[in-house]
Amino acid sequence: MSDNNIYPERYSLKYQNDVPENYNISKLQFTFDFIYLILKRDASINEAVENVSKEYALSEEYLMNYLIENRYILNKVDMNSLSMQLKKYNTKSLKRILKKHGIKTSGKRERIEKRILDNKLLGNNYYLSSKSKIFYKNKKRRIKIFNEYLSQYYYFDEYNEFYMDNFRKKEANIPIEFINLHIDKSIEDKNHERFISSNEIMARHFLEKENYKKMLGYVLKNYCMDLNPIWKIDELKQHSGIKKSTYDYLLLLQKKLSKNIVINAYYPIWDSFDFDRIIVSKYDGYKYLKDILNFKDYNKINEALQNRFYLNDDLNIKRITQKTLFDF
Repeated sequence: MSDNNIYPERYSLKYQNDVPENYNISKLQFTFDFIYLILKRDASINEAVENVSKEYALSEEYLMNYLIENRYILNKVDMNSLSMQLKKYNTKSLKRILKKHGIKTSGKRERIEKRILDNKLLGNNYYLSSKSKIFYKNKKRRIKIFNEYLSQYYYFDEYNEFYMDNFRKKEANIPIEFINLHIDKSIEDKNHERFISSNEIMARHFLEKENYKKMLGYVLKNYCMDLNPIWKIDELKQHSGIKKSTYDYLLLLQKKLSKNIVINAYYPIWDSFDFDRIIVSKYDGYKYLKDILNFKDYNKINEALQNRFYLNDDLNIKRITQKTLFDF
């Protein structure tokens, strides 16, 4: 496994593979971002449309029409004023307006005027509606959590469904519980990369919160799975061993907590795994953990793991019981 902290585009609860195209584009999210740019960044309507269209790979015409149709933006000029304005143009000029926007120009003047009104080609002096301001206020907490913790790794629609079922919970618990769902799903799917990535995301989250005791559990889960990549048996020779981030986190946690706390936490974390195959034993895992905490060189630790286990053609990976596995 590569150790360069590159994650897949996103992880899905609904799809293990073959996520549908544009699954990560949420109308709720891009509408919020559009309103945010205007309310909090003093962008104009046109600037906000341009920026959000680029961000979500949408056409500006599609986004503008969506915002108008759903009354997130309104036109200050009413229909009566527009009708009066149309009378100032001769038919030839009205046809030029239609042609400029790629709209059919044939027919009587009445039909030409109707096309101009229907397509809002005159008097486009738009402003943010009260609906937009209410929308922003109601969705602010939900999207703030997603943008702060989750947007790089997960899909908004799945998070939004989870949020709607759990919105009464404490704000700090929502992203944690959502990511834990992904950890459970990675175990169900036996997806090594997803398991490691989701635990690392949680470790980073608690590092930012300076909650080192909770961080320790997620780092040790990755340490155990780095040692025993049981879902990658067929590609064992390509397994690089302990990730550098796991190694660095363990040294940090030793400094913030203590060597004894890290080692004592290792045993129940290991016992929480329901391994049905074994590559590196619990006792060997303990010895390698001690090597890390004694500042043994990272490359030498992984070299020893590879020579003894991952590159060993004679290694017999057995199915074993929990009792056999966890007895020294």
